[in-house]
Formats: sequence, structure tokens, C-alpha cells
Amino acid sequence: MKNKRIAAIIAALTIAVAMAGCGKAVSDSVAHKNSSAENTKYVAESTEAYADDIDFAYEANAEADYDGGNTNPSGSTDVKVDLDKQMLVYRCSIALDTIDFQQTLTTLKTKIEEYHGFVERENQTDGNNTSGKYALDEDEKDYYYTATIRIPSEYYESFVSATEGIGILRSKNSSVDNVATRYGVLSNELEIYEAEYDRYLKQYEETEDESIALQIQSELRSLALTISDIKTEMSMLESDVAYSYVTITIHKVTQKELDEEAERIQDEEKEESFGTRLKDTAKESWKNFLAFLEGILLFVVESWWVLMILALIALAIYLPVRRASKKSKKIRKEQEEMARKAAEATRQQYLAQQQKAAENNRKQVATDTIDKKESSDKKDDEKGTEVRSDANKEE
Repeated sequence: MKNKRIAAIIAALTIAVAMAGCGKAVSDSVAHKNSSAENTKYVAESTEAYADDIDFAYEANAEADYDGGNTNPSGSTDVKVDLDKQMLVYRCSIALDTIDFQQTLTTLKTKIEEYHGFVERENQTDGNNTSGKYALDEDEKDYYYTATIRIPSEYYESFVSATEGIGILRSKNSSVDNVATRYGVLSNELEIYEAEYDRYLKQYEETEDESIALQIQSELRSLALTISDIKTEMSMLESDVAYSYVTITIHKVTQKELDEEAERIQDEEKEESFGTRLKDTAKESWKNFLAFLEGILLFVVESWWVLMILALIALAIYLPVRRASKKSKKIRKEQEEMARKAAEATRQQYLAQQQKAAENNRKQVATDTIDKKESSDKKDDEKGTEVRSDANKEE
């Protein structure tokens, strides 16, 4: 029995820690003012109760878990969920423009307190321009504020209506979810697991076998964690029903931007002639061109060191290539010059050979001519001699 009592204390610690975790999860989303000291006290009290009577401690933890999950962060009475009614979760997203950013933000904070709400999370950016760069000029700073606000559902409509009036409404989206079915399913599952837990607990108290007792203890621990998860989800659903979600985005704009927007809307509403559209198109094209040049200039000013490094790298690559190219061109020119000279020498040699051959041909022709003439003269002389000899004979 002593071992069973120790096992019961261990099971009690497991369930108590699970219940405390459940209460903390709900406290973070709804009752953010609960402290860790209260959770420690809760675990200690639950452990002591389990040491005396496990069944009684379980019921006490269940009651404490529901009370912790329904704490109202504004200090009002606890939330009570009527299972016979619909469980509606309201969500709304609102985008506002404003000229006086700080005044609008202050008004929003006042409205949140007035309607007993609280900011679940928020994000504010300022000091940057539309390009995301830090700006020193106040007119160039682009202020944004985004927050997720939890408002008691009974004040949801009133808060949304009041919030729309603190700035220039740009967009609004809302939705409603009915979680009654899911909550009912969880409630039924909880009853089933609690009944099973009671059955295992009764078996645990009656068994004398240590091995069976250890198995039942493991089942009790698993059931306790499952029950804790179900209660956590049920508490979160109760929180969502009790406190609606309102997401607000506030953007600071200038009067010039508002005037330009109003002028643009007016231009879209009225029918424009071809000449007007052509003029507007040319004006818009010129603005885009100037914006393009401005972007290039800003890029050069901002990234001058990157461009300088790239220029040095390009120069380091270009100079050796240029020197190698010049050297290659010089070598190629020398080779071409040598080839040209060789070709010229060959041509001169060929011409000299041709000239010499022609001279030899002329000499040969002249020699042949002289020989032919001498031969002809010799023949003439011989013929004359024969003629004279014949003449003499006749005489």
C-alpha cells in the first residue's frame, strides 16, 4: 500500500503539472495578468490533495482549471458559456490612414481601455521612408502601427464603429465563426475520458498486484494529459467567444497624398477625352522616367564602393588581357612582316629569273637571227658564184 500511495502521489504531480500548464496556456491568451507564483501554489495544493484523496484532487483540479481559463483580463466577472446558445467568434480587420499619427494612436489606446479590451500583440515602425531606408526628414518618414486587439464580444460592434472614426477608413473585413459544434464535441470527449479515468482510478485503488498497478498508473497519466489538452482547447474556445479579435493597421499619410488620391478618384469618376488621357499618360511617363533616373542616381550614391570594387576587378582583368592582346598583335604583325618580306624576296627572285630568262631568249633570238642571216648571205654568195660560173661557161 505504501508503494501504491507513492505511485498515487506521482500521478497527482503529473496531473497537477498538466493542469497548471493548461491554466498557463489560457492565461497567456486571455488572462495575461496571472503570475507564475499562483501556478506554483496551485500545483502544491493539488499535490497535497492527491496525497489524501486522488479522486477528490482530480475534481478540484478540474474546477480550478475552468476558473483559471475564464479569468477576465479587465477585472470583470468570469466568462460563462451557455452550451444551449451559439458560440460565435468575431474577427475584424481595419486599415486606417491618418495625418496626425500620434493623436490617432493615443485615441486608439483610449478606446481600448474604454471598451475593456487589451492588446494581444502590436508592431510599430517609424523613421523609415517608403523605400525602407531610415529618413531624417519628418515628412519623409513612413509611420505604421499594427495591433491585434481583444475586445469583449459584448462591446465588439461598438468598438469597431468607434474605431472606424479615428482615421480615414481604407478597408474593413469581418468574419464570424461558430465554434459551438467543436466545443460540444470536446465536452462529450471530456465526459468520456473523465468516466474512463474514474474507472481506472477505481481499479487502481482495488488492485493488489504491483505490475497491474503500474500499468493502471501509466493509463491514468495518459488520460490525465489528454483531459488537460481537451480542457485547454475548451478554455481557448471560451476565450475566443468571450473576446473578439480586431486587427487594426494605422498608416500615416500627408495632406498632399490625400489631395492626390482625391484628385485621382475624381479623374477616374469623370469621363476623360483622348487629349486628356494622352496628356496624363505623358505626364505619368515623365514622372516614371524621372523616378527611374532618381533610382539610378540613388543606387550609384549608395553603392559607390561596390561599383568601385567591380571597376577595380574589371580593370585588373582588362589590363593583362589588353597587354597580352597587344603583344599578340605585335607578334602577329612581325610574323606578317616577315612573311611579306619573304614573299617579296621570292617575287623579286622570280622576276629576276624571268628577266634573265627573257634576256637569254632575246640573246638566243638575236644569235639565231644572225646565224640565219649569215647562212642566207652565204647561200646568196654561193648562188651568185654559180650564176657567174654558168655565165662564163656560156661565153
